[in-house]
Amino acid sequence: MSFVVYNPTSGPTPEKMGMAPRIENLKNGVLGVIDNGKTNSDTVLNRIVAKLSERFSLKDVVIVKKHSVSHAVKDDAARMLAQKCDFVLAGIGD
Repeated sequence: MSFVVYNPTSGPTPEKMGMAPRIENLKNGVLGVIDNGKTNSDTVLNRIVAKLSERFSLKDVVIVKKHSVSHAVKDDAARMLAQKCDFVLAGIGD
């Protein structure tokens, strides 16, 4: 008879990350939107985007829709948002 032993301890703690520097003005910026796929999240986010576009004359809006509510944004989508966008809105929550 053999046994499989699992180590229940976690690996190294990831480096602590700080917040991104606050941008001074949203005017003419590129907005990234992460739609988590909850019911009616697209409706709410689209209205927020419309208001922000009107108020700040946004240059562009990049929308990423998550595969499901319970999953994180895919790495390639996160990298793309970081490269293309000046700021990102993630939503919606409960």
